[in-house]
Amino acid sequence: MNGFQWVERQTSGPLKNHLSERHTMTGDISITRPEAWTLMLTVNPHDLQFILFSKAQEGSLITNSMPLNTGMEWTKAVENAVYDNSLLLDDYGKVEIVVNAPHFVIMPKELAADISIAAQNYVAMFPDDDYDVNTCTLTKCNVAIAYGLPRGLHNFLMRTFNNAPIYHHLYPLCEHFKKLNSGTSILRMFINIHDTYMDMVVYSNAEMMLANTFPVRNTADAAFLALHTWKSFGLDAQSDEIQLIGNRAMRDELAQQLREYVRFVMPAIYPTAAQRLGDNATEAPLDLILLATCE
Repeated sequence: MNGFQWVERQTSGPLKNHLSERHTMTGDISITRPEAWTLMLTVNPHDLQFILFSKAQEGSLITNSMPLNTGMEWTKAVENAVYDNSLLLDDYGKVEIVVNAPHFVIMPKELAADISIAAQNYVAMFPDDDYDVNTCTLTKCNVAIAYGLPRGLHNFLMRTFNNAPIYHHLYPLCEHFKKLNSGTSILRMFINIHDTYMDMVVYSNAEMMLANTFPVRNTADAAFLALHTWKSFGLDAQSDEIQLIGNRAMRDELAQQLREYVRFVMPAIYPTAAQRLGDNATEAPLDLILLATCE
């Protein structure tokens, strides 16, 4: 992978003790024997999203979200939301966390092995940030992501959730589609479309060429960015592919626009393993579903 791929998007105390109960509740959500369950949590600038499931109970998937107070600093808003929802604080058998960090740099994983070197590359790209710099390694893609979070947020998540692994939000998407793209010579662009932004990953001969996140106001923005990237990487409009996943209405509208220029535009295959988690898997955050099924 040559150079850095980066994105900038505008976003706006001591650990609290809790009882080791075998039954916890947030709203109408209740869990018994949490040690047999997995918690996966996405930390966004505006909300927390999570899924809970037990591999011993097919169809057990629970998904929910809670808004953050965007009138306060992100770290404090996350602390308050977690402490106000005791369901998140029980002793789950497994916890994994995704952070939707708006500033990041993708680099060879060898550079990220030294956090000071990774931080230097991050600061070179975002010199005005006063953030803690952290990294996660994408083993299948053979790269790493250095990302910035407000001071104290990463440490809060680590100590609150017992050193749970923390991933950048592009990690599940990149690793999942890398696995699907192995063994093919077709160049593919994968787009995960959200309400206000889209994630894009491009593979050539199963090697990741680009991973990025772009703000979008509508599908016209998304189509322009996709086609500009398509042209930049020299993809073939008659033989290479664009696969779409995410917000269904926006995905369908975007597909119509892209098919005017690219022959093969199709929905990405949703992971079949997700249906074993629960019939409501398609309503859960995609990054968490991909993380839960990428083993």
